[in-house]
This record gives sequence, C-alpha cells and structure tokens, in this order.
Amino acid sequence: SSGINAEWPLRPGDKKKHFDIALVSPQARGLSDGRTFVMVKMLDLVQGNYWMWDRNKFINRKYKMEEMYQNMIDGHDWNVSAEIDPFYEDIHSHVLIGQSQIHLKCLAYQIGFEESIIITDYEARERGFLQIEIQPLKCDGTPIGDDDEEYFVEDPEELIGKTLTYQFKILGAKGLPAKISEHVYCEFRLYLDDTTKKTEEVSSKNPDWNWSTIFSHTPVTKQLLTYLNDEPLIVEVWGKQRVEGKKSAEQLTTKQLKSLNEKRKKYRLRLCVDTTA
Repeated sequence: SSGINAEWPLRPGDKKKHFDIALVSPQARGLSDGRTFVMVKMLDLVQGNYWMWDRNKFINRKYKMEEMYQNMIDGHDWNVSAEIDPFYEDIHSHVLIGQSQIHLKCLAYQIGFEESIIITDYEARERGFLQIEIQPLKCDGTPIGDDDEEYFVEDPEELIGKTLTYQFKILGAKGLPAKISEHVYCEFRLYLDDTTKKTEEVSSKNPDWNWSTIFSHTPVTKQLLTYLNDEPLIVEVWGKQRVEGKKSAEQLTTKQLKSLNEKRKKYRLRLCVDTTA
C-alpha cells in the first residue's frame, strides 16, 4: 500500500498520522551520486507537519506500534509517554526544506559570480531560491575584478601547482515555505573538507544571513579541477516547522482528516493546472 493510516479498529486514542513511501535521490540527501533511497514520510494530519524516516527507523517503529496495539488489546493504556510512543516526533526538530546545487566551474577560470539558485525538495518541487556569491581573491586577499585580466586563465590546468583562493558567501534565501520558516539555516561540505560549514539560524521565509568564509587550495591539483568542473556543491537548507493546527481538526478521525487532505491536494493540483494553462 502507498499509505498507512495510524488509526486502529478500536481507536481509543487515534494518533492522526499518515505514512507514505518517499523515493529520495542522492542529490536530495546532499550527495552528488549514489543510490535512490526508499524512505517513509510521516505526516501529522492535524498540524500538517511531516518527518522523514529511513527504512530501519520505520521498521523499528512499526514493530513498536504493533506491540503497543497488542498491549492495548490486552488491557493496557494506549496513551503512553513521548519517550516510548512510536508515533512521536519532536515538533521542534529541524527538517530538510531542500537543497541547491551550485556549479563551481567558473572558479577553474578564476571568475566569480552572484546568482539566485533554486532550492528543491526530494520531490524536485521548488521551495525557494538561495542567493550565492563567489569571489576569487588575489594573493593579498583583495577581489579579482573584471579589469584584472592577468589573473584569468584560458585553460584551468594553468592553475595546477598554484594557489586558488576565493570568498564564498551565502547572502540569503527568498520564498521559503512559510510552514517551515523557523530557525532556518544552511549547511554544506566543500570538496575534501572534513568540517561542515553552517550559517546562523534565522526565523523568516526570506532569511538574510550575509554569511561568508574564505577557502584556499594550495596547491591546485588535477583532482581539484575535476571536482570544480564536474561536481556540484550541495547546499542544504534546514528549518523548523510551525505549529498551526486547527482545533476543529482535532475532533476528526484519521480517516476523515486523510479524506480532507486528499481533497486539498486535488484542489491545489487543479489550481496549478488552471494557472499554467
């Protein structure tokens, strides 16, 4: 089945959760290549919030759900503490909004750029735009400008054995989902760097980070040039979800909430088709 409802026949404590299969590409996991993973998306039908579980986590939780249900049949209390509730997820945990792929080929020619790059989620849906600026630097740390033609190279291999230094800026993001716009931050890992770079957290659907760092590669190698030419840099955007559930939704069952959710999906799809026609 493509979906699993967290609603048991006796329903003493309807959890109002829905589970769907999600196919997550390596790029959506912050990798440049690899296998597509099968994950499970758990949706809170009241709040509209969701969490992604890997296969092992889902199987572990599923066994606990079955044990919990059997315990209820045997007369035990269905309502348990969050620490042992297999349906529980911390609403204050960060979730992945999406990721941007930044192509660094221009650096192999000592040319900088400033762009607004699309942020996509695991379903390849647009989730906003990330504003990036990359500026190659001279040996004294000043920017290489348009008039500094002596620093530009026609063949990237001219850089082999030399030093490549540049400033990397994450200026901000625009148009993030309002639902996931609390404590938003970016993180990434460049080339062979052992440490993950991370911006500060900003609560906004249009966060301004104005974050920057300087990278320096000494000496430039053939391996580095291959990376710059062929491997996109993956920048992940994370945020916390808002709690916006309606009290009226709490009075509905999982089945009723799922039906309402499906109607909303069809309406949004129809609206999208109408606006693009």
